[in-house]
Amino acid sequence: MNDCGIDLASETSAVCLINEQGTLLREQMVATEARELGEALTGLGRLRCVVEAAPLAEWVAQLLETHGHEVIIIDPRRAKAVIQTKNKTDKLDARNLAKLAQVGWYTAVHRKTPAARLQRTHLQARNGLVETAKAQAARMRGLLRAHGVKVGAVSAGQFVPTVQALVAEHVPALATALEPLLLIYRQAHEGAKTLARHVTTQVQQDPLCQRLMQVPGVGPLVAGTYVATLDDPTRFRTSTQVAAYLGLVPRVHQSGAANYHGRISKEGDKLLRWLLVEAAHVLLTRTKRSCALKRWGLKLAKKRGQGKANVAVARKLAILLHRLWVTDAAYMPEPG
Repeated sequence: MNDCGIDLASETSAVCLINEQGTLLREQMVATEARELGEALTGLGRLRCVVEAAPLAEWVAQLLETHGHEVIIIDPRRAKAVIQTKNKTDKLDARNLAKLAQVGWYTAVHRKTPAARLQRTHLQARNGLVETAKAQAARMRGLLRAHGVKVGAVSAGQFVPTVQALVAEHVPALATALEPLLLIYRQAHEGAKTLARHVTTQVQQDPLCQRLMQVPGVGPLVAGTYVATLDDPTRFRTSTQVAAYLGLVPRVHQSGAANYHGRISKEGDKLLRWLLVEAAHVLLTRTKRSCALKRWGLKLAKKRGQGKANVAVARKLAILLHRLWVTDAAYMPEPG
């Protein structure tokens, strides 16, 4: 089977084809469109194609599979560790990907199911709206502070009327400047709430998510994101691998007698990692019900601080949720 490497980009992509002996068969730049990509891979039979994980990767994989080719999406971070080169061009990247396909020195990533991808899209869209609302709120606070007006602590739902009242009272001339920002904030905030309700409705119909939500601190957004991100729990040999997959384990540098453990790696999915840390904070500070995990986290918070305790509890939540998933067990707040 001949091998193919494709370096994807939004406008044009580099395509490189080699045979089993590594001889270059075809190398070209094509538009990242369905027809052009299909034509670039015709005439050489069934190909083994390697592409790096990227927003366009799944679409390209499905497109090429309809043409009868085998497609492998690989981890770009691992690929960079294998490919050591001082020069970087799109054609050279495609050639290196084709060579990786030939020798098999790559780490294939999990390809999510359509349902998981759809759920992730809703969650990422909501997160984008939340970040937009926060950015506009911070911008308006800064603009008002420059005129001696402090907004202070206020809930998201009361932010718009509070700002409007402060502007009308102290700096009416700023109304024309802040109204467009308030409009963006209001639309982003309402849009985020709408998407959150949609996700909550989907989660309430999922028995698995309902079982995961038995864990204190784990709400619909956390459970839905966890299931959509992991998608297939059996791809992890042990539950502790989930914590490493989400970047919740310390970085390790070991050489000879030196053995250093640093901050968490922060690799993997940023959205789920952040939600798990938020769930841990809720468990430690807002949940009234006592459990073994909460007592352990509170004890750690007294010794190491609230921030480190939140991350440590988030790591245990990632492991716990996976165990509940693969064992079909119900949550037990106390050991045994």
